[in-house]
Amino acid sequence: MSEQSEEKGAPQPVATVSKAVLGAFLEDLAKNEGFEDVASTLKKVVIEDGVFAEPAIRAAIFPDAP
Repeated sequence: MSEQSEEKGAPQPVATVSKAVLGAFLEDLAKNEGFEDVASTLKKVVIEDGVFAEPAIRAAIFPDAP
């Protein structure tokens, strides 16, 4: 670890291109009426938790589905 990053405190997570693209998509999705909750849940599942499995994504999009 470099001295510069230690001086600034805890290291920040590295942003990847895919996270940036998904983040931008989910921010735009959240601006659309009716999609705020879906965008928030997808952001948590995909970006924060790093889960890309179809069942988790399906549950985020369709929370009331059996």
